[in-house]
Amino acid sequence: MKKIFISISTLIISLTNAQKNNEILERKFENQRIENSKKFDAYITKRYGQDRNPEDLKEIEKQRISLAGFIENKPYFYKAYDQDQIMNSNSDYLQGGTISGLTGSFNGEGIKFTIFDGSSISGTPGRVFDGHVFFNNATGRISNKEATTLIYGDHATSVAGFIGARNYPYTVTLNNGTTRAVNFKGIAPNSTIDAYAFLQTTLPGETSPSTVFQKIIKAQPNISNHSYGANYGWSEGAVNGAAAWIWNSAFTSPNTSYDAQGTYHNNDRDYDQIVYNNPSYIIVKSSGNSYGDGPSTATSTYKKYYEDDNGNLVEFASTDTLPPNNCSQGYDCIGIGSLAKNIIVVGATNRITTNEGRYTSSTDVIHSSYSSAGPRDDGGIKPDISAVGTSVASASSENNTTGSQSLTVGNGTSYSAPVVTGIIGLWTQINKQLFSGNLLNAASAKTLMIHSALEAGNPGPDPHFGWGFINAKKGAELLVGKSNNTVIFNDETLNNEIPNTKTVKASGSEPLKVTISWTDPEFTNFTSQWVNVHNNRTSKLVNDLDLRIVDTTDNTTYLPWRLDYNNPMTALKGDNTVDNVEQVIVDAPVAGRNYKIVINNKGTLKNNTGANAPQNYSIIVTGHSEVLGTKESKAGVLSNLAVAPSVTKDVINILKAPKKSTFTIYDLSGKKLQNGTINSDKEVVDLSAHTKGIYIIEVKTDNDVISKKIIKE
Repeated sequence: MKKIFISISTLIISLTNAQKNNEILERKFENQRIENSKKFDAYITKRYGQDRNPEDLKEIEKQRISLAGFIENKPYFYKAYDQDQIMNSNSDYLQGGTISGLTGSFNGEGIKFTIFDGSSISGTPGRVFDGHVFFNNATGRISNKEATTLIYGDHATSVAGFIGARNYPYTVTLNNGTTRAVNFKGIAPNSTIDAYAFLQTTLPGETSPSTVFQKIIKAQPNISNHSYGANYGWSEGAVNGAAAWIWNSAFTSPNTSYDAQGTYHNNDRDYDQIVYNNPSYIIVKSSGNSYGDGPSTATSTYKKYYEDDNGNLVEFASTDTLPPNNCSQGYDCIGIGSLAKNIIVVGATNRITTNEGRYTSSTDVIHSSYSSAGPRDDGGIKPDISAVGTSVASASSENNTTGSQSLTVGNGTSYSAPVVTGIIGLWTQINKQLFSGNLLNAASAKTLMIHSALEAGNPGPDPHFGWGFINAKKGAELLVGKSNNTVIFNDETLNNEIPNTKTVKASGSEPLKVTISWTDPEFTNFTSQWVNVHNNRTSKLVNDLDLRIVDTTDNTTYLPWRLDYNNPMTALKGDNTVDNVEQVIVDAPVAGRNYKIVINNKGTLKNNTGANAPQNYSIIVTGHSEVLGTKESKAGVLSNLAVAPSVTKDVINILKAPKKSTFTIYDLSGKKLQNGTINSDKEVVDLSAHTKGIYIIEVKTDNDVISKKIIKE
């Protein structure tokens, strides 16, 4: 009973702290909304003056509720991003109940999603059409949280359909006159959905408008989908009724341009801050649809414009050097808000139509021509994952207060993101069945998604596909492996300067693979000056964890994947200082050989107030046949062990260790430097051969292992 009481007390304290933090966040976001509103009013005065006609007023209101933030004095705005996805992602194995080790089928029963979406009409918020036939397999499946005066939105209805439309086979006639048999069934057809607009609106019962960040805090979602974003490169639009290309970043005639593509900025900070304060919030977001946009031969008649300092559109002169098209090098066109560390960002791929829609190799996965590519400007891997988003079918509705039984076949990362959202919901449902109703948190969901991903593109991560192509079946199998102890899948805690270690015996039948991810404090040290925003290479990590695998026989150290921002299409292996995900793979481990897994950190671990604090992380290990010991095992015969002195110039003493136990000295990279057998209650170890620094001494028996930090002066 005492143990249960302590657990519940800890939970109450944790929930109370989260509530306090969220109250602080709500006040912060409200102040941010008010400050942005003032900046927007000043911007509007400069652009339109005081004499505004009805059309101007209408456009100003659309911009106001779409406002995402500012760089210098330039605003940027949100816009919506636009049975194949089931087969391509292997979700049907979960829906059909054919995963060995699981009981029953998984179609989202007991899972609630939250979506923040709208309509395809720029600046117009919209609700999910809850009366759509695709959602009528149960009552109350869609709960609209916005005022009933808002119109129904085609885009919001489509996104909800990809997550949760019921089984609905249909033959669609395409624009070219051909037909295609499809099933509009979503990933989680028996789930429920709470729906909000992503634009700034006043919620029922409130008097002030709320931004999407304020709505997230109010909604308290476990799993939410966000298929919208901002484009800070070229976008296609209309000026004075004529088709045009508009440059959405900074330009000074004749040839100076800056952009915020790949830029971590205020929206990314806000998402990271929300998830850090609420680590159970899993936020899935689309990467954007701006790849390749910009002036072209096909649009040679379009005029080209940029905004001056007063917000007025200015036509590029014929002598001006135009900024490059988005992702002109094949990468670097994801916008602000889809570059946060703690969320899951999704890119789009074409449908897999061969092999009955099943993935067979990395060449089956084709990057959709519009899907925005990373990386973040510091080299951080974005998107995180990819899923099918091209030529896929879903529900739709007229953008009005009546709604309609419409459908759509379309393209967009808006459509790939809810596929990933739905799959995480099914994994959560499985996790609840296997582990006493427990939910996945943000770090564990990302770790599971990345570790189970199918290879896409070049080996390792890349800016088109992230860590690969979503694989619902493999993720479910890893959860089963956790339940039967054939897979290590834990939430763990790293303390400052004390590495966490595990030693495993490789099975040799598959690669030894380790993935970790952690919810990192938000990065705040950025500016709004264009010259500093553009291609800022400063790492956005606050806590830099390091993952290594060390072969205990020959001391070979295996390093994680990383990207070089100057050449990101080919992944490298080395010290990753920018991602809050690290993955290390030993492709051909020796069967029966012992490998040491080391998780450490650089510098001092901090929380988001700047105080010293431990860092939680999630870890998955596969490709092993046996776990030989972990640093966390401190009970039993090693509980009285001591190492003295902890700071020394030459020797240390291992005290009260069992005879015939062994010790090993490691440096902070995990490299083994020295080992021996303990033969007395006071075993003397000479460190004089080693340089000054921090070392780890590990003492191990057949059943227990413990690590201690020592400093050599």
